[in-house]
Amino acid sequence: MGIDFTSFTASLPRTDGIINLSPGEARDLLDHGALLVDLREAYETNFRVFDVDEVLYLPWTVFATRMRVLPRDHALILADAAGIYCREAAALLVSAGYTNLAKLSGGMIDWDAAGCPVLKDVEYELGGQCACKIKSHHGGNPLMDKHQDLT
Repeated sequence: MGIDFTSFTASLPRTDGIINLSPGEARDLLDHGALLVDLREAYETNFRVFDVDEVLYLPWTVFATRMRVLPRDHALILADAAGIYCREAAALLVSAGYTNLAKLSGGMIDWDAAGCPVLKDVEYELGGQCACKIKSHHGGNPLMDKHQDLT
């Protein structure tokens, strides 16, 4: 494989000893054998996913209990929506003995903004002027549609 993040130099500084990768750097390393670990929840992946060959989905809500399924013989790049959970995920992996780790700076948001490959489903993509007005393009809220309205 040949990728060793412990001695890799990137354009961004290390945080807590773990390398931070720009989207372009991560894309290049994924093309050369690194494995992407997507920490996003299902509701975050139903309309936009990383379009890369090697990706494992391990949502943050189950990460601590399932992280040991991650291979130790691969260079792992941790990614989430905006780079929030990667730091804690990396710390958990280090405490479990993982050493060949990196974090995608800015997560999916920066990856997409940088023009890196993404698969999108425009039927489920969210839109709106601010977080309080976000709605799907096809209308309605499928999560609320499943529940009885008591108003």
